[in-house]
Amino acid sequence: MNGLMNGKANVAPKTWEERIGLLILLLAAFGWRLAGLTQQSLWRDEVDVIWLALRPLRETISMFVSPAQNGPLYFLLMRPWFALAGTSEYALRYTSALASLLAILLVWQVARRLLPGAGRPGLANIPLLAAFLMALHPYQLWYSQEGKMYALIVVLVLASTWAWLEAMHLGGWQRWLIYLIVTSFCIYTHLLSALILPVHFFWFVLSAPLNRQRWRGYALTLSGFVLPYLPLIWWQWHYLTALDYETGYAFTPFADVVRTLLLDYTGAAQVRRSVYWIVPLVFLVLGGALVGAAEDDAGTKAGPEAGPSQPTVLLPIAPARRVGMLVIWLVGPVLLLHGVSTIKPLFVDRYLIWIGPAFVLLLALGLRVVYHSGGRWARLTAQVLLLFVVGLWAVNGWEQTAIPGKTQLREAVTFVAEHRQPDQLLILQIPHTHYAYRYYTSDFGSDPFSQSDERLAPWAEGLWTQNGLSDEQAQAEVDGSMRQMTDGFDEVWVLLVEANSWDGRRLMDAWLDAHGTLEELKSFHGIEARRYRLRQE
Repeated sequence: MNGLMNGKANVAPKTWEERIGLLILLLAAFGWRLAGLTQQSLWRDEVDVIWLALRPLRETISMFVSPAQNGPLYFLLMRPWFALAGTSEYALRYTSALASLLAILLVWQVARRLLPGAGRPGLANIPLLAAFLMALHPYQLWYSQEGKMYALIVVLVLASTWAWLEAMHLGGWQRWLIYLIVTSFCIYTHLLSALILPVHFFWFVLSAPLNRQRWRGYALTLSGFVLPYLPLIWWQWHYLTALDYETGYAFTPFADVVRTLLLDYTGAAQVRRSVYWIVPLVFLVLGGALVGAAEDDAGTKAGPEAGPSQPTVLLPIAPARRVGMLVIWLVGPVLLLHGVSTIKPLFVDRYLIWIGPAFVLLLALGLRVVYHSGGRWARLTAQVLLLFVVGLWAVNGWEQTAIPGKTQLREAVTFVAEHRQPDQLLILQIPHTHYAYRYYTSDFGSDPFSQSDERLAPWAEGLWTQNGLSDEQAQAEVDGSMRQMTDGFDEVWVLLVEANSWDGRRLMDAWLDAHGTLEELKSFHGIEARRYRLRQE
């Protein structure tokens, strides 16, 4: 009894210190995310979230049974939030910042079940170190300040993984049911998060001897996935196999996939750092993957260092298997998505944002490997490497928040709306920009698109010239369309956003230059606002 009480006395202060440190970390991370939340304008996909969520409810629900739709659950969840908080940039992105905060907490929980060191001080505490790195990670920070489903997907995949680990460790139908429900939420929030299922399957194969005890519960849970997923397979199968269906994405060679993801997860993508900056981070991740199993502290069983509260923390399987699970989490979805993309190109790096926690966990493990690889110099090297990662990610995070990286729709629309007269035609190129114009000229209330036709008129859609016609034929078609479009107007405003995707030959611009005088030009990041005075002919 005395030994047990002494164990509790020894462990409890460390546990409380860790949790207080985690709380401080969460508050600091939340403050950083909120401080830069509206620094950048919404880009068109974020405006689309508001539009899709606020459409008639029947149209939003119909996305669940419509082919080639993605993320219907996210739009449905955002609908009551907009009714409560409004549709300002802050309200939209606040949900992502909050989700990112939950992801930090879940990384800590998942790490406690896969990696050693819970309750220990300094670099020995891999779970707390991983949470710290997750809070600082520039790629996670970027999507914590974007009004899309990607921050939520990270949370849901982490929650699914945590539920799987709990069910495998402790069993019980309630835990398997939680895993089934949370993972189903993942799929209906972003279709490609279904790739977590094969990841967990390979984890099950690795999890001997537990897999011999839990196979019935896991098998029943997998059969439970059939009901929610058969409709998805049915709706999407045609689009995967039909020869005449284009996804809109170009095929990405595997080398480019790896390079893109490396830049993302080392935090260098948004600020375009040289690849040389990422070498130390890659070294640490490889060290964690290849040597990390040796860092296990036998936490799967009680011992004088673990204390009585620690035996149930780590998943009771071999250390090398737990590290192998992290490697599968990081690499498996990349290989699977690339394999699917050989049939229909689908690779977009943000679709795999949820493998980022595996990168962070291996990075934290790599720091501990260096720390314990020798004596004083090894410990000093690990500390220097940690300072390098913290400094690099802090600078990258600040730069990507402060320096415009998204299309400045807010600034451009505000400029045009303030200078445009009621008798001046507005041409939007690409036409999809009309949602952003409606939004940024609203009061950001519960329905920013209400009565937006009046604010937008008179306006016209920019011309599509990617039609395969010869230059001569296309120019003649543009001439006729532009004459009809501008008839009766002396002045024309043009907003050019991603114009090359709609008018790659810039034939509409050439017509305006030939038939009008450019009187005003204002450039923003990713967008131009022009005002032409048309010549009378």
